[in-house]
Amino acid sequence: MQFCPGLLYLMLMPLSAAGGYPAQDQDPPPEKSAYFAYVDREFIFTIEVVKPGIPILNFVSLVDREENLRAKNILLAFSNRRVAPDIFHIEAARNRQPFKVTSLRMRPRSSFGFRLEGNFGKVEELHGVEIKLENEEFRLTALSKFDFETLALKVNRLNLGSPDFADDFRVLKLKSLGNRSSKRR
Repeated sequence: MQFCPGLLYLMLMPLSAAGGYPAQDQDPPPEKSAYFAYVDREFIFTIEVVKPGIPILNFVSLVDREENLRAKNILLAFSNRRVAPDIFHIEAARNRQPFKVTSLRMRPRSSFGFRLEGNFGKVEELHGVEIKLENEEFRLTALSKFDFETLALKVNRLNLGSPDFADDFRVLKLKSLGNRSSKRR
């Protein structure tokens, strides 16, 4: 499994003795950042602003069901507004043109990365990120660049064919990050 180039670093982060992000003797997470992540035993989402106005989203689906991810269900918070991307910009294989879509299927036990396009201006840092899937909402946590790169390295070591992701999480010392809530319709 390989993350999109800008997110290749996501997983090297040191953990505290209690297993949290960041370690308890470190500074608290930043209020705004170019790096955000959500981690649990079903999904991993990361967003990185790689250049002004250019965020990249990576996901890892650890579940055995397919989910539909829509651009309009991703909210990036800026200092004075929240904006959903218009489209996903997906780089195709060599010698093929990139393509743009408004939604994509997150296949079971898969990972993928792509650029978000929208009215982001030249923003370099975000104040928050929310992602909605069906009846669930995921709030990503702001990370420092170092913590983000640490996380990326760990995520890249996940075995999507593993019969038990609990072992992968234990060996890689991955801990939950961000918040998840159910929304009833």
